[in-house]
Amino acid sequence: MDKQVNQSKIILKKLLFPKTIIIFFLFNISFLLLMYAFYDTNCPEMIAYISYGLSAYTLIIVCARMPAIIKKIKNSLYHNRYTGKYLTEKELRIRISLYGGLVLNISFAIFKVVMGVLYQSKWLFAMAGYHTILSSMRFLLVYKDQTDKEKESDYEKMLHGLHGYKVCGWLMLLLNIAISVIVMMVVIDNQTINYPGYMIYAIAAFTFYCLTMAIINMVKYWHRDNPIFSAVKRIEMAKALVSIFTLQVAMITQFGEKNGFDYRIANGATGCVVCVIITVMAILMLTGVRKDYKFINSETR
Repeated sequence: MDKQVNQSKIILKKLLFPKTIIIFFLFNISFLLLMYAFYDTNCPEMIAYISYGLSAYTLIIVCARMPAIIKKIKNSLYHNRYTGKYLTEKELRIRISLYGGLVLNISFAIFKVVMGVLYQSKWLFAMAGYHTILSSMRFLLVYKDQTDKEKESDYEKMLHGLHGYKVCGWLMLLLNIAISVIVMMVVIDNQTINYPGYMIYAIAAFTFYCLTMAIINMVKYWHRDNPIFSAVKRIEMAKALVSIFTLQVAMITQFGEKNGFDYRIANGATGCVVCVIITVMAILMLTGVRKDYKFINSETR
């Protein structure tokens, strides 16, 4: 009995963990068979069933290998001088996000302005305004982060950071005006957003990932121990919410059927929710920083 159990385990292990060369051939064969089954209308049913079964088996053995692959990748990343530093130093990750976001926002703002001038598009000018305000917020935080190093005492550093946090709160309200203009253009002018082909699925996955990470990070940095880092996470949250709105517009443009339902109502409702959330975030930032000022002043007396 024990011998049979051991043999079964060995067979199962061989089936789930075949050699790499076998996985390579299975992956390519199943991929080619699936393409043939999907795109050839005259494909025999037997070949279609074989392609489905083989691709399912290939997926199972690839998934079975994933934990070991991920572990190897993580170990190699942690042992690397540069990636290890990035993964272990929280402040470094936030700074890279801040500085990289600044470069991207400035690039988008310039690109939208140029394209807006070329095509005389109000929509492109509205998007340029949105990215310009985001760039201003990130630039302010970069400036505060750089000049923060010159401050000697923790008290001066906290006041310096809170000032940048407060200005970001006011700029968040200005950003909300730009977002409101974008929402009105979608609702009133029936503005659409088109993504080529299946790219919309990749954009949707990335957008939901960004929203999830923005929520996690905003909760993590809710307390203003470092006001500059807290402001960065609130900016990322606002950006993720706008991405959700634009994704909805794109999805409706791509898949919405004109069956009598006015999709502008759905876009307007989502746009209003986004604007309300960002307004609440801005108000909480301004009221929270006022409490911090009072607390710091009372502590130093």
